[in-house]
Order: sequence, then structure tokens, then C-alpha cells
Amino acid sequence: MSAVILVACGGGGGDSSSTSSSSSTGETTLVTAVNGSSNVTCDKGVQCIGALFRFVTSIPGTLSIASTSWTNTSTNIITISQIPFVDGSNAATVYDSQGSVFDTLTNPILDVPGFSGQGSRIFIGNGLPSTKMGTFPVQSGTAAYSYYAALPGGTNPATNQTYATSADIGISAYPLISAVPLNPVATGFYPIESLIVGITLTGAAWHVEKANDSSSNYYSPVNALPMDACFGHPYNQQYHYHGYSWKCFPNQGTTGQSPVFGFALDGFPITGPRAADGHEMTNDELDICHGTTSVITMPDGTSKNTYHYVLNREYPYSVGCFRGKVNYDQALGPPGPNPYMKEGATYPLGAYPP
Repeated sequence: MSAVILVACGGGGGDSSSTSSSSSTGETTLVTAVNGSSNVTCDKGVQCIGALFRFVTSIPGTLSIASTSWTNTSTNIITISQIPFVDGSNAATVYDSQGSVFDTLTNPILDVPGFSGQGSRIFIGNGLPSTKMGTFPVQSGTAAYSYYAALPGGTNPATNQTYATSADIGISAYPLISAVPLNPVATGFYPIESLIVGITLTGAAWHVEKANDSSSNYYSPVNALPMDACFGHPYNQQYHYHGYSWKCFPNQGTTGQSPVFGFALDGFPITGPRAADGHEMTNDELDICHGTTSVITMPDGTSKNTYHYVLNREYPYSVGCFRGKVNYDQALGPPGPNPYMKEGATYPLGAYPP
């Protein structure tokens, strides 16, 4: 695998236009990672990264906590109203004339290599979500600018463009192609070996909850960086979500079981925070991969008793580790090395770990 830098980046701005709207669960605070929490051990309240990915990215064994104006470093509480969000509320057409392009296909007889008899769920799009995005590159003089300008920009593996700081990076379309098992099986607790952890039904991706500074310290992104109003920002032109992303997702309602908002790379659904009785689940109710098993309504309208990850207000917010093995080559398509979802890395064609 080639080296990557897990920092926040940005893209161009312009007038906004209407997209799907939704109701928010109205959170006022989030819980960030405890200072010194593990990046290695899979456990509640942490997100564990595999040895291969840690080696490539030089992620240290523990997370730090940033002393930002919106974070109480004694309680690990983030006050959302105090975050200096990235300005802008732009439709995907601001960044690409086609707007958001996304489709989901299912095939019960076409298996992902390494997952015999499980069928496949395939996502195809251009990586731009149907939710609004902030104005990137982050504009000089705005409240968020100084945070992004202080971080390294890196080099885009898709274009070889070098960014002086992360404030200089914009948003672009890219080939989002992903194939995951349609009927995954929970077989263990597996550390994450990729930057992307899941695909949203709004047409973008979730990334790992790690962000580095110029001194190689790593933080929870929502603790260290202001994002846009949907808790998204770009990395190497690729827009993605963190933390409280579900506030902008459509059709979530306000009572009962939260809907499926996307799928993790192992094929299991990722739902919103509410359980069947309507209460918002805490980390204490979830396993070490940040999930649980219950009856949920799948995107096709059918009910299914299945394992699913839960987006909630407590770190790591979505996926802490994978309950099923992953074919990273297929989940981070196009197949083979590519400079987009794989950042140029090479993954084995099969279930991982072997």
C-alpha cells in the first residue's frame, strides 16, 4: 500500500440549489475520543486500525485530543453550536455539471470473490452526495480557514497535484465503485485497513475517524477540524462524511427505528441512532465494532433481523471495526490499484484477513 495523509481538504464554491431535505435528531453535543485512546485495540469507544494500514500511514498507537474552542478536553464533550463550520451550502452541480450521480444494484447470485453464496450489493456513482456541501477550498478570511491552513495538504494520488495546505484542496467527482456482500456474515472483530469505511445512500463515503496534524499527531476529525454543516469535507478532492453526518440525511423521521443510511465495506448496514422504541442508542448498548443485531427496515422496504452499525453521537460515531471480513479490492473499486478510493494501494482479491 502506498502512503496517504489523513487530513481534511477542500474544493470550489458557488451558489447553492435545492437538494433533499431531512429532519435532524437535534443533537447539541457530541462525545469525542478520550485523550490517549487506542488506535490499535478494538474496544468500545475506539476505532481500531489494522497493522498494514497503520504502517502505511504512520498512525500512532493512540489518539490525542485537540484543545479547540468547541471541545471541553476535561469531559470530551463537543458543543456543536460553537463549531466554526465551513461556510457554504452548495449542491453537487456547483462541483460538477452532472450533479450527484449514484445508483445501488443488488445481485443475489453474483458473489463478491471470497464470499461464496452471499450475493453482491454494488454502488456506482461520482462520489458527490445529494446533500449540500460547504464551499471548498476553504476561503481565506472565514472562521474555518485558519484550522485548514495549519494542516499539511499532501499530494493527490489521482492527479499528482500538490497542495500547500489542506485549505487549498477542492471537491471533484471521482469514480465511486464498490461491491460488498449482499448477505454478509459476522465472523469476527476485524481492524480497519482502509481510509473509507462505508458508502452512504446519499452517494458519498464515510472515512475513518482519524485526522493528523503537521507533527504526526492524530485526532478525532470532529474534535480538531470544523467541517461543513453536514459534517463533511474533502480529502484529495473526495468529499466524505464524519461524525454527526446523519443530521442531513433524508427520510429519517423523528420516532421509531432509524433507517439504513448506507453500508459498511463488509456489507452490513449502517443505521441512524434510534432503536425500535425510538430512543437513541449509546455506546454502552453497542458492541466493540459500534453495532448491534436487531430487526431493521432495509432500503428495499423489507424487514430483516441483521447485524448493523449505528451512527450515534459518541466516538467513533459509525464503524469501530468490521464484524465481517472485507474484500477491499472490490469494496474500493475499480478493481486493481486505483488512485481514487484505494489511494493507489494494492489489496488482495479475496476476503481479508485471509
